[in-house]
Amino acid sequence: MAYLYVCVFLFILTVNKSVSSNCPSRQWIEESLNNSYVPGAAIIVVNATHILYEEAFGYHSLLPPKWIDIERSIFTLASISKTFIATAVMQLVEQELVDLDTDINQYLLEPDHRIFHPNYPTYSITLRKLLSHSSSIAVDENIQLGLYRLGDASFEEATLAEILFKNVNPYTSSWLPKPPGSVSFYSNYGSSLAALVVERMTNVSFDQYVKEKIMKPLQIDITQVGVRLADFTNREDIVKHYAYALNASHLNAWTEGMPELNVTPFSNNFPTWLNIPLFGFSAYPAGLFRMSAQSLSRFLQMFINNGSTVLSSRSIAEMKLVVGNGLIPLYDPDNILSTADIPQTNFGLSWYWQTLSDRHRYICHSGSVPGSRHWMLVNEQHSIGIIFLSNADSNVPNDRSRQLHKSLESIILPLFRCFESEMIK
Repeated sequence: MAYLYVCVFLFILTVNKSVSSNCPSRQWIEESLNNSYVPGAAIIVVNATHILYEEAFGYHSLLPPKWIDIERSIFTLASISKTFIATAVMQLVEQELVDLDTDINQYLLEPDHRIFHPNYPTYSITLRKLLSHSSSIAVDENIQLGLYRLGDASFEEATLAEILFKNVNPYTSSWLPKPPGSVSFYSNYGSSLAALVVERMTNVSFDQYVKEKIMKPLQIDITQVGVRLADFTNREDIVKHYAYALNASHLNAWTEGMPELNVTPFSNNFPTWLNIPLFGFSAYPAGLFRMSAQSLSRFLQMFINNGSTVLSSRSIAEMKLVVGNGLIPLYDPDNILSTADIPQTNFGLSWYWQTLSDRHRYICHSGSVPGSRHWMLVNEQHSIGIIFLSNADSNVPNDRSRQLHKSLESIILPLFRCFESEMIK
């Protein structure tokens, strides 16, 4: 893929001497990122007890130029945030405050806002269905995109409960024509509804619960974790969001599709970088937690270490278990997915299993919001985990996501092979 890249965007070439010669070189990774329009990225490889590899590539900010920092650069995690929801829910399960298969209306305690499928009212909506994306909740994508607001304005417009009860109720069209539990359909609002259950059962806002009950036990500095921009004393620590526009149609797609974000080009000539201002949205648990790659690596180590100080090994096993034994099909009425080059996916609780191009299975979660593209994976042996966080965009043009996915696979899979072989020695 051709890539016009002026000298200010070239990456510094350094060598991590601790890495085996069998691992992909820094130079090769940089070339792959350049070819995929990735301004900056942080990559970390961990096992249950140690960081095995950590490298920062490229730019935290293009103008003014600022390098990615593994420890200090704060990324908007996008849908990787959902893994915190399952962790919080399983903590409440361990305390016998909630049950995965009980109707959530017993926990929401809202007689005037009951959640049920309008065509299948006898099919309960449960935490298991919410976390495994099998609740049949399908809020229109245009509604979700229309809720993006610059800065922290979205938090001033509506609470988490208000936005969920408005868009997920039996009097809207936000439902699939299938009974809950019968099909899988990725649902941001379903995940956020599970987070609302945590709020109701603990009387603590979900973001504060995550800080106190998940981050603190992992010895993560909670002043460097948040969802609102106001949570951070220095906003310059937050990684800037970018997209790359090859032509005017790419810019038009942003300005027409998401005018609320006020996306602006660096220059009037194409190709050019687009600046995406920092933003928020009310259904924040599904995709707006912000932290550094190094902080996130402690959370991933907890998962690999069978819960560590946060969860029991039984809860980790429950999260990894494929809901419905792999027999719940993806909702695909038009057979669009049958011809798409996408990995096979089976949902556990927030986490999901994918079979990648090396034919190995990984339990993982990816994340994508405007100007951010991430991936967090653990191998089937549950021994090695990899985090890839970046300020690349995979939304415009439409085929960008698939191209970037292939590029990330070409980086991540060799890293797995490298460190898996090192463990065998």
